[in-house]
Formats: sequence, structure tokens, C-alpha cells
Amino acid sequence: MNRDIVFEFECNGKKLVLDGGEYGVLDYAGIEAGEYNLVSEENINYAGATKKKKKILQRPVDIEFEYTGSVKSEKRQELIGFFSPYHSGILTVTYLGVSRRIEYEVVKFQYKDKNVYDSLQCLVELTCLDPNFKDIIQTGENISTWINGWRWKFTLPFKLKERGESQKTIINSGHVETPVEIQFHGPAVNPKITNRTTGEFIRIKRELTSDDTLYINTAFGQKKVEIIRNGAREDAFDYIDLASSFFSLQVGDNVIEYQSENGIDPQSVEIYYHNRYIGV
Repeated sequence: MNRDIVFEFECNGKKLVLDGGEYGVLDYAGIEAGEYNLVSEENINYAGATKKKKKILQRPVDIEFEYTGSVKSEKRQELIGFFSPYHSGILTVTYLGVSRRIEYEVVKFQYKDKNVYDSLQCLVELTCLDPNFKDIIQTGENISTWINGWRWKFTLPFKLKERGESQKTIINSGHVETPVEIQFHGPAVNPKITNRTTGEFIRIKRELTSDDTLYINTAFGQKKVEIIRNGAREDAFDYIDLASSFFSLQVGDNVIEYQSENGIDPQSVEIYYHNRYIGV
């Protein structure tokens, strides 16, 4: 029984934890670096080949575990329902003090017990369409904010608040690039966010009032540009500068800068992201 690793499943509002207690991990595979598909072309009149493209494939994860309790029949039915193929889930893996999570789909679930006197042994096969593990907690960075100035209770003489720097170095400490969520709190005119490390930017040709928040999501399959006011969300894709790019944070340092035209400064500009990893 493996007590050095913990698997925690979350699915359809329920949780299942394999931690060496009631449920013990017998074997597992798929938490290390994922599989790749390399497409190459043989060189003519020269040694070797030329790489055309490389693709990271979806991640298979197999976990064999056993239930060691006494209510075997009831647990058997619970596990059948929990590992239903009709529901997606989130798997959190904790190994050697490191915890990371990944979304999964159930491919197969089966029992391996030979008779009623054996412990209840199970095998679950998962596939993770997005093969990257993520941090448990989302990282948030505030680029623009007001600094100094008086606070309640203040003493004389006091200073008015000053505008902070309009750029900040954000560190992606993961293994691969990661998309971002941006909240640009108005007022602003034609707000623009630039990753100066890559030269990519997102610019929205629209004026924001102090009641408006520009929300941008650059994740693949989840791209959004919205203006939020009093809880109502307006699709703002039509206001995107056509030269814009839904950039990601590169591995390492990224210098992120905001801009607003006509000398209008926003209340704040915030960036949120999860570091992403090729394994645990």
C-alpha cells in the first residue's frame, strides 16, 4: 500500500480521498511528464530529419486502489456512482509535499476482487483533455494601484495618494506558458494591456467609466472580453483592436504594462493565473 501519495477526487459535489486510510493506493501511472506526438520529415541528402511540429497529447491517468473497510457492498455501489462517465471531475495529487490539480474524464472503472472475502480492489482509468497540472490556488497580481497618502486616522501634515508604476514583472514559475484573466477597473479610454516580454498586447477601443470593469480571459476555448457594470456583463469582442493577441505568460519573467489614453488613470489593473506543470 502506497502511503507517500494522496489522490483526491472532486466530482458532482462529492469528494473521495485515497490517502492510505480507508482507501489505499496500490498502483498508479500518469502523473509524470505527459506523452508527445512528434511529426518530422526526413532530410534529403543530409543526415537525420527536420521537426515539423510537436503536440502534447491528452494525459491518461490510471489508479489502482482498495477499500479496506467492512461495508463492502455499500461502498461498491457508491464507487460505481462516483466514477460515472456522465460527470467531469477534478483530481488533486499530493506527492512529496507538492499538490497540483487537473481536470479529468472517466474512461473506465472496474473491480478486481475475486470473491466476497477479498478486499474491494478497483481500477479507474481517466483521461485529462488538458494535460497540464495546475496550482491549487490561483495567483493574483495588482499592476496599478494608489500608494502613499493618508489613512484613517490621519495626522497632519498628510500626503495625497500617488499613482504607482504602470508596469510590473510577473513571474510564471510553472513548466509551460499560462493564460491570464485580466480585470481593468475604470475609468479608462481605449485600455491596453501589453506583455512587453513578447510584444503582444490586447487593446479595447472603448471608454470605461469608474463603474466599469473590463474582464479579459485569454485561455484556449474560454476566450472572453466583457465589460461588467453593476453585475451586468456586456460582450465587448466587437471593440477589440484587430492587432490584439490573446497572450499568455511565458515561463519566467514577464513585464506587463497597462495604458489608458487621454491621461486617464484606472483605479486598478489585476492579473490572475495558475502556474501550469507537465507533471507532479
